[in-house]
Parts: sequence; structure tokens; C-alpha cells
Amino acid sequence: MGLDLQSLRLFRPVMWVGSVLQMFSNDSPFLNIPQALDARQALYIDGLRHAAQIADLAYRRLCSGLTEHVLSYCRNERPSEFTYLYLDAWAFIDATDRFRSLWKMQPGTESMPGQFAPAKVQEKLEGIRQLRNVSAHIAQKIDQIVSLKSSVLGSLSWVTAVRQTPLVVKTCFIRPGVMPTTVSDQLAMPAGRVDFVNDSGWITMNAGKHKVVLSEAYTVLIELVNYAEKALSAAFSAPTFEKKRPTDMLGMAELDTGKHDY
Repeated sequence: MGLDLQSLRLFRPVMWVGSVLQMFSNDSPFLNIPQALDARQALYIDGLRHAAQIADLAYRRLCSGLTEHVLSYCRNERPSEFTYLYLDAWAFIDATDRFRSLWKMQPGTESMPGQFAPAKVQEKLEGIRQLRNVSAHIAQKIDQIVSLKSSVLGSLSWVTAVRQTPLVVKTCFIRPGVMPTTVSDQLAMPAGRVDFVNDSGWITMNAGKHKVVLSEAYTVLIELVNYAEKALSAAFSAPTFEKKRPTDMLGMAELDTGKHDY
């Protein structure tokens, strides 16, 4: 099912920005953990790294997928399913919530700038936590989902820049699964700054009673990673931390198949 409103005017100021967001710098301390750190400290930093990397990959891939869907419709093609989009959307939510839970475990937070303090981060990402709970407890929340006439997987809305000069932006939503008699899902209506990643942005998930702009959570995550990189780089500047731990091993061997064919 497709819905295309040709002309929808935004009666609010919006700043459209081609994204320069970057999760990790090339020499990031997250990717170069010192040998001198004890195992618990190293594992903690590694946990933050993996959560952020998964969230980053999922979000960027989600943006690419949403953009391709819009462009397909513009070419009068009709994509048949949305499964992989929801795989990435919920992977982003899950990984971002994992990052949040790890962030609040760190010691010495009294000296942190207020915007990066665990309590403030908890406040900024509370919506992500609520979405995560909907996904984790869907069996217990099924009656609520039915009463709200919601989709089991939630609905996604977003905007995509289909042309840059002059700027042409499509606003869209996806509601997967069976349709109720009336559909209340809404097109994305950005407020403020929109950072386009792979030509899509202002991605919003509406699940259960909760509606969260995933794009804002992605920006928060990048800000936290960038702050942590600076703090860790300063902490690891001493000669004691010069030697780095090896990371990311791939093991491989060939099995004896007894010369059988596949």
C-alpha cells in the first residue's frame, strides 16, 4: 500500500543539513585500548565500542534502506516488504539502550560536563529505553497494542531528500502488517534541524504508547562517543599507555570433508 501526498507544506522552521556526523575517529581510543588497563576497564570500554558500532551500522543502513524505498516509489516500483528496515531500526534501539546502560556504570561522573552526566543521558535516551521495553515484553503488551490499534513492530516515519538542487523532500511513513479499519499513523513533520544520513533523516519510531525520534538519539550517541574519545585520549596520553591491546581476531581452518561433494 502506498500513500503519496504531492505537496505538504511545513509551517515551522526547519534546517536541512547534509550529515557530517561520524561515530569514531580513525585513531579512536575505543579502537586502540592500552595494554596497561586492567581487564575490567578494557572490557567496559570494549562494550561501549561494540554497542556504538552496532548502533551506527544499523542507523546508517536503515537510512540507506529508507532512501531506496522512497526512490523506488518515485520510479513507480513497489518494494514488497519492509522486514530488513525493522531489523535495523530495532537493532539501533537495542544497541543504543545497551550503550546507555553501560554509560551509567562509569565511576567519577561528578567531574563530567552536565550534558554527558549519566542522569542527563538517561533523560535524553529514556524514550529509547521505553521502546526497548515494548520490544522485549511484546507478549505481555499485546492487549495494549490491540487497544491502541498499533502495529506489532511499530510504525516508522521519516523524510528523504530525493533531490538536492533545488531541494525536494518526501515525508513518509511505514505501518507493517495488518491494517485496522482506520489508520492513525502520521507522516514525519520535522521540527528544527534535520541531519540527512544517506539522504534520509528525522526517523521516528512509534510503538505501543511511545514515539521517539531515532535520529535525535543517534545524534546524542555520536556526541557521547566524541566526548568519550577526547576524555580517553587525554587519559591515555602517558607513556604507560603507549602499548595497545590486540583486537578483532578472525579464526579459520579447513574441515576434512572426506572428499564428498556439496
